[in-house]
Amino acid sequence: MSTTKQIEYTKTSSVPVSAATCFNWHAAQGAFARLNPPFAPVQILEEPDELKAGAEVLIRVPTPLPFFGIKWRLTHPEYVEGEYFRDTQVKGPFKSWEHTHNFKDLDANTSEMKDVLKFALPLGILGRIFGAPIVKKQLSALFNYRHTILNLDMETLKNNNEPLHILISGSSGLIGSALIPYFTTQGHKVTRLLRSEGEKSEGTEYWDYENRTTTIDSNQKFDVVIHLGGVNLAGGRWTNKRKNQMLKSRTDSTAFLSEIITSLKTPPKVFLCASAVGIYGTTNADPREEDSAVGDLYSSRIVDEWEKATKRVSEAGIRVVNLRFGMVLSPLGGALKKFVFPAKMGAGGKLGNGKNLISWISMEDVLGVVTHSINNTDLSGPVNVVANDMYSNKGLIKSICKVLRRPCLFPVPALILILMFGKQMAKETIFVSTSVSNKKLIDSGYKFKFPELEEALRHMLGKV
Repeated sequence: MSTTKQIEYTKTSSVPVSAATCFNWHAAQGAFARLNPPFAPVQILEEPDELKAGAEVLIRVPTPLPFFGIKWRLTHPEYVEGEYFRDTQVKGPFKSWEHTHNFKDLDANTSEMKDVLKFALPLGILGRIFGAPIVKKQLSALFNYRHTILNLDMETLKNNNEPLHILISGSSGLIGSALIPYFTTQGHKVTRLLRSEGEKSEGTEYWDYENRTTTIDSNQKFDVVIHLGGVNLAGGRWTNKRKNQMLKSRTDSTAFLSEIITSLKTPPKVFLCASAVGIYGTTNADPREEDSAVGDLYSSRIVDEWEKATKRVSEAGIRVVNLRFGMVLSPLGGALKKFVFPAKMGAGGKLGNGKNLISWISMEDVLGVVTHSINNTDLSGPVNVVANDMYSNKGLIKSICKVLRRPCLFPVPALILILMFGKQMAKETIFVSTSVSNKKLIDSGYKFKFPELEEALRHMLGKV
């Protein structure tokens, strides 16, 4: 390919594994999804099962206009295993595009990963003058994110003991969607437990906990079972019907999955079941630990009953970890997604009086804690999955506005939120104050990837 009138961008990092290991990670199923930035995610429309010459990828790239995207087809024309592979544009937004991923050993335990991009923009000289600075800025944010993820995952990979077979329910949710490419690039086999009707196939099992049916039989073997199911507490007004759905979707599903697990002839090594810091209800500034009393909110009752539904598994001698998640921060969903949009528009501001405390956790540390919980055989029972510090809702939103370089001038009165969501839902999801300690997690040896809020926000919002 001619390099005349092309623009070049390069990003280089050293990683704590061999070039062969780093190459194989990139070639694994899910690598593209794992490197997909949450601040500008592309939609993967077609993806090959393996890296090979001639394989093609079709993605949809987001644009500033909502509901519109640009389709971009790329191919891998060539590669040399352990050394490099290349992507070139078949059809897409660039006049030409070539991306070479280079891998080179530096010593026995370290290698260099270098991304070299050569591209040409449409509109000739006008594209180079006006478009190139914008594209380079976007590429800088993208590859800073990608290389951070790469180094974090290489640190995990070099400490992996063995490939595992992991069964995940709730795999299409915010956490499940992040876990699957994370696990597959680490060399683990993932089976999704889906509620839709279908026949079992490679990588898929089905269940209906309401009618207590499943395609899983007692002869199957899973090293790890992860349960992430449950109707979203913030997904709609809390009518009596919805409150019952929120409770039953957690307790009934967990009870039936516990029955499935204990019926397996070869039990899993560990059962990780999602939970929430909402079990403590509204707290003062004194951080709650795992043995603190259950709160008096309806959401506290839900979480308490949810955790009790795992008792059958622990009584069978299988290690159970109840992951009490704080507010999981990701711009792809949850509270952060709701906060980021108005902040980007310059309309960010505290909710109500802004004083309620929020215990949070970055998505990268959710993945880290899940891995830590699988590997640390001494860890069991409820575990608070929260970062080192907590913020008022005013402080959290102010930090988001700071990272996005936007004003934080438009508070939302409590009355408006109560009218929108209802008094009980607003009280238990928006205005609830939850001060939680992570001492048990830290004492178990977990090292945070993003212990501080601003650093976490800059990473996930592409503002490093």
